[in-house]
Amino acid sequence: MNKKPTISIIIPTLNEEKFLPKLLDSLAGQQDKDFEVIVVDGASGDKTVEVAQSYIKKVPHLTIIQAEKPGVSYQKNLGASRATGEWFLFVDADAILYPYFLERIIAYLVDRSPSFFTPWYS
Repeated sequence: MNKKPTISIIIPTLNEEKFLPKLLDSLAGQQDKDFEVIVVDGASGDKTVEVAQSYIKKVPHLTIIQAEKPGVSYQKNLGASRATGEWFLFVDADAILYPYFLERIIAYLVDRSPSFFTPWYS
């Protein structure tokens, strides 16, 4: 990536080999490609890391970090320490994003210039 990405997507994982492909497929299909993806695995006992590695050519700017220990906060912080994006987006491995998700978030950021934002569901 020549320029700093707008969004760094940080995905903490622990035994997510069944869920992670759906999320990575949804990231590969994003209309806007101005992002990097950082998968931070917390010493999974399954094939989560191998699954993530199989997406290196499909997902733009994918980095896989193998943490020494599990812990969502630890893994998020480790991913954030390696992230280069202007904004950090923490996503659970069992999520699926619509193809226009990042395009709309980036448009919002450009239009509104928020200091921070967070999703809230009721």
